[in-house]
Amino acid sequence: MTARRVPGGFTLLETLVALTLLAVMLAMLFGGLRTAVRSWDAGSGRGDRADQVLLAAAFVRKELTAAFPWRFKDPLVVKLAFRGERETLRFVSMRPAEIGGGGLAFVSFAFEPGRSGAGGRLLMRRVPAAPEATDFANVDAAEPFALLEGVSAARLSYYGSENDAVAPSWSDKWEFTQRIPTHVRLELSLGETRLPDIVVALRLGEEAGCFESSFQRTCVPRR
Repeated sequence: MTARRVPGGFTLLETLVALTLLAVMLAMLFGGLRTAVRSWDAGSGRGDRADQVLLAAAFVRKELTAAFPWRFKDPLVVKLAFRGERETLRFVSMRPAEIGGGGLAFVSFAFEPGRSGAGGRLLMRRVPAAPEATDFANVDAAEPFALLEGVSAARLSYYGSENDAVAPSWSDKWEFTQRIPTHVRLELSLGETRLPDIVVALRLGEEAGCFESSFQRTCVPRR
């Protein structure tokens, strides 16, 4: 009587099944890993973007809270150095233009639309305030640096009134050269996302940068 021989190793069918299962498991593992990497990159990108937005908002708030009611050198008319428009703002800050320096600074914020549908930029310029200046030509000619990239829309508005007899309201342009608004609001959009409004209280009166003469009730500049 002959004993039955037990075959050794795997058959071809078993090998194919094992390889197929291995390939499926590797594909699932690779797919999960790729999804995790994409999620990580997206989360990291959103975090970096949020940091950029917070940093830009901090710059805007810090400069506006240091606004100073500087008077241009014009002997014929009182002109406070504050020019507010829908996409551009120019004013004087008490923060010096250079690290370790002193004095005041001319500051501007401006929205630069993108070209060919690309995102725009929120730009900032800062130069030392020239005592003999009669306008913002110095800061307009300065080299800008981008506070925030990828800005699809930006709008500045100003809260105040021409005089105490008129109720204050928001407007896209500040045209009152003898007064400064009480609040400035900056609205920003990144793509389709509208960011929370940045509203800064200036809390400045036109008399903050001058004193009254003993011979007249008009304001005389401190400088």
